[in-house]
Amino acid sequence: MSNLKVAFAPWYTKENPYQIQLYENLTSLGVKIEPTNCSTLYLLSTIKQSKVHILHLHWLDHFFLTRTNKLKSFLKLILFISQLFILRLMNIKIIWTVHNVKNHQNKHLGLDRLGSILVSRLAHGLIVHSKSAKNEILKVFNIRQDKKIFIVPHGNYIDVYKNKISQIEARKCLNIPDSSLVLLFFGLIHPYKGVLDLTKALKQLNYEDVCLVIAGKPCNEVMAKHLAQEAEDNKKIKFISGLVPDEQVQVYMNACDVVVLPYKEFLTSGAVILAMSFGKACVAPRKGCINEVLDDTGSFLYNPDIEDGLLQALNSVLQKRDYLSNMGIHNYKLANQWNWNYVAQKTLNVYQNYLSF
Repeated sequence: MSNLKVAFAPWYTKENPYQIQLYENLTSLGVKIEPTNCSTLYLLSTIKQSKVHILHLHWLDHFFLTRTNKLKSFLKLILFISQLFILRLMNIKIIWTVHNVKNHQNKHLGLDRLGSILVSRLAHGLIVHSKSAKNEILKVFNIRQDKKIFIVPHGNYIDVYKNKISQIEARKCLNIPDSSLVLLFFGLIHPYKGVLDLTKALKQLNYEDVCLVIAGKPCNEVMAKHLAQEAEDNKKIKFISGLVPDEQVQVYMNACDVVVLPYKEFLTSGAVILAMSFGKACVAPRKGCINEVLDDTGSFLYNPDIEDGLLQALNSVLQKRDYLSNMGIHNYKLANQWNWNYVAQKTLNVYQNYLSF
């Protein structure tokens, strides 16, 4: 496949090394990758000039969703879909990795869904990261051709981030006592990730020597102020606002005993894979893709439909505190199987499915 050229669009690497890992490992398999962050207006000309065989789409909102102007978003959607249609006529294959059912900012959800449905029809193939994700997009996007949907696991983050700091050193960096039970909520902070449910459950947790570290960039100023107030009112909460630099990821991961992921909505969760890659026990809802990557041996899975399900899970963490390290080791072993070379080969198999050379 030394002649195969693929365009990645858009190219997002600031907040997540996902695309870089896929890029590097596809390159090692002989695929030429052309990253592009071109605007919607220049998508067609950019792809034509790059002379690629495949356009591999990732986050669609980049191409047509604006913050406030719905009419502008609609016009950009028409332009985007028109260009994809022309690319199909030019025999350029279109692959879309469906990372989310809807955009995280909930911008123009009607247009977002329309765009997703149209692209799901125009794309030759769709990639998802779990069986549950496949079932969900079949339903939400009303897709009838399930054979065009391919399941490729989300790659792990083992050795992607530095992982040398000890727990004692990490806690010193964050000014956390060695004796504390440390819970971690990590990553971009959106309401659907359930962080406010977590702070509420923490207040009900009858245990003094616990520290909840919330580290990540809030989605807006309202969320930032709310969490800052929560941390001021509850000394068990430590809130570090802002994007976490790559070199600091190991500090937060190694300082904690458990990573808590109380998500309400998700199609895929790289944060789960990240926690497993650092060998951490997890607290998460028993639903969707989480059921396919986590199990009861390494995690505290709770029923999200039960009002105090999260609190029950946190109480279970207290009861099994001595087993948390072994649970994390189990999760690391699970994550180890999803290396990026394997993910790249599975992705290449999808490409080859639509090519004649």
